[in-house]
Amino acid sequence: MKIYKISQVAQKLGISKQTLVRYEKRGILPKSPRNHINSWRQYSEEDVRRMKLILRKGFTLIELVMVMVIIAILAAVAIPRFDSFYSIKLSGAMKKAMSDIRYVQQVAVSRHTNTRVTFNKTSDIYTAEEEFPVGNNAWISIKSPFTRGDLTVNYATDPQYKGINITDANFNSSNILQFKWQGEPASGGRVDFEYKQNTNSILVQNMTGIVRGQ
Repeated sequence: MKIYKISQVAQKLGISKQTLVRYEKRGILPKSPRNHINSWRQYSEEDVRRMKLILRKGFTLIELVMVMVIIAILAAVAIPRFDSFYSIKLSGAMKKAMSDIRYVQQVAVSRHTNTRVTFNKTSDIYTAEEEFPVGNNAWISIKSPFTRGDLTVNYATDPQYKGINITDANFNSSNILQFKWQGEPASGGRVDFEYKQNTNSILVQNMTGIVRGQ
């Protein structure tokens, strides 16, 4: 009767020696008899045949368990990364909105006019305008200093910040943040943003017009 060593059996089964030992310890495969001289594992032709049958029937279950473990590990690693990405995206949108508000404030001072930012929480859009001529209550779009187009952000279509929601805007019960020509807000208040359950706010302080995130 031919006797096989563990390395030969592992090769026949298409698995590593370590895997073969692990399967034996876990009871997936029957424990091999030991050589009484040196206690080495030894296998007969019948042992190899039975192990092949067991693996052929049970290997799909083993693979399934391994796949489930791998998926769980990947999920544990990936989910925090998604949360981090969501937070970074919202933070980027906040910084741009604060920058735009400060720019609108500077336009009021530099042009000695009234300016405003209107936040529409229904359509998730904000627009910037200046009064022209001053005192006429006629408003025209403020141009972006970068694109020279209208200073408008539409979170429903913006390729960089798509999906950001304006959840609330309250400046003395109005959704309009207005600056006088001195740069002072007509009324302080806040605007709230949300993205994938991450929230943030921009506060505009009354009198001083200081703009900060929260």
